[in-house]
Order: sequence, then C-alpha cells, then structure tokens
Amino acid sequence: MHRLSIIQGRLSPRPFPALQAFPIETWEAEFNIAKQLGFYSIEWIFELNDYRNNPIWTETGRRRICEIVSSSGVGIESVCADYFLKSPFYRVTEDVRSDNICLLQTLIRYSSEIGAKTILLPVLEDSEIRDDDERKLLQDAIDQCIPFLEEYEIKLGIEAELPAREYLELVSYFNSPYVGAYYDSGNCAAKGFDMREDIQILRDKLMNIHLKDRLVGGQSTYLGCGACNFEGALPMLVKQGFEGILVMQAYFGNDYIEDAKRNKKYIEDILDRSTL
Repeated sequence: MHRLSIIQGRLSPRPFPALQAFPIETWEAEFNIAKQLGFYSIEWIFELNDYRNNPIWTETGRRRICEIVSSSGVGIESVCADYFLKSPFYRVTEDVRSDNICLLQTLIRYSSEIGAKTILLPVLEDSEIRDDDERKLLQDAIDQCIPFLEEYEIKLGIEAELPAREYLELVSYFNSPYVGAYYDSGNCAAKGFDMREDIQILRDKLMNIHLKDRLVGGQSTYLGCGACNFEGALPMLVKQGFEGILVMQAYFGNDYIEDAKRNKKYIEDILDRSTL
C-alpha cells in the first residue's frame, strides 16, 4: 500500500510562479533524490511546450530514461500527459484533432518502452468538457486509442473536476479495463467535493491518485493544510485494498527536498495509522 510516487519537478527548483513543468535540466538527478527519500517511482511529465525535446519522444532519450531507471532503482509507473491540457480533442481544427489522436497513440507506445503502466489524460481547466458535443469528441478520440492501450497494456486514467457520479459516468462509458479515473484530491477539494465520498463512488474505476491539497475555491497548500479529507479517505483506500499508485503532486516552495519530506511524512503517518 505504501507505494508512494512523486511527479516530476517536485524534486527540482520550482519554476516560479508555476508549480509544475518538465525539469529539462534536472530530470536525471531527480531519480537519485527520489531514491534517497524513499519514493517508489516518478511520474513523467509530457507537456505541449517543446515536446519534441522531451526525452520520452526520442529513441535516444528513451534509452537514457531506461538507464537512469535501472541505475537508480526508481521506476516510472505513470506519464502525465499535460500536452492535452493546452491542445485537447475539441475546440481545435480537425487537422489538429487528428494529429492529437495520433500523438496519444504514439505516446502509449513510448510510455510502454520506459516501463509506464498508466497515462494520465487531463480533462480539466482549458481542456474541460463544456457540452455533449465535446464529450462525444473525447469519447471518439479515446475509442480510437483503446486498441493501442490493449496492445501495449497501458491504462488511460482520465483526470477531471466533476462531481463523482458524473465522473463515474464519463469513465464508465468506455466499458474497458484500460480506461478509468485518475483522481486528483486537491482539484476536487477545491471544488468542494469530499475525497472519501468520491472514492466510495469511483472505487471500481479508480486507477491512480494525485495527492494534492487545496483550499475550497483556492490555491494549493502543503498536504494537510487545505480542504482535502485525507484522514477520512486514505484509511478507506487501505481497507479496500487499493492497488494503484499514490502520486504526490503537492505544493512546494524554495526548499523542495524538505517540502517533499514533509508532504511524504504526512501521508505515511496516515497510512501507518490506517494499518494499526
């Protein structure tokens, strides 16, 4: 159960004012830091900006990733496809939509080559679904990718900021073990949702979880300082035998290593109490 992962960039200097970006200069060093701090794996970030220079997108880069994984002992269980935050499958031209579907199909193959088991597809913020037509375009795009998910044994976790029953309806449409929910505790807390109640509803479709804390309607905070109901939700996960990865995507400041330690200890303390 204590398979804690951390998303890329949380073990590097923060790219102020942003919280998250692919750490192009320090991504290799993060693996050894993660090993020292006791993290099970790192979640790879694949974003639109300069994506062709992301190591996952070249054969040489993927070989280097595998070397670093092997030497550090820290794996890559998941890929966060932030690319689709800025370029979704709707509100774009048909040519861009077609290119994006092909890109996701390619990313599925590349992700399997670096050992990942899950790709996070964000359907929120700039890429949120705004009407039924956009929902159908998303469904069609994912339907075209399911054969690739099956071939490469990669799961696609949809991240959304929806009430749990709407969220469940969204991912259940596909009726596939390869498509499910990638829950973000902070984003949902910011919407006023309760993590424990959400997990009860989503449990059969729940893949991985981003551990983040936010104020209701507000910004990210250190874990335990916001509105997320970790104390109620994490013991339930333990009881249910949750087998997914818990990925820390928590707030951090200048002292990124101490902040990672602090956030990690907060989660581990709850998990330890849950097994007593």
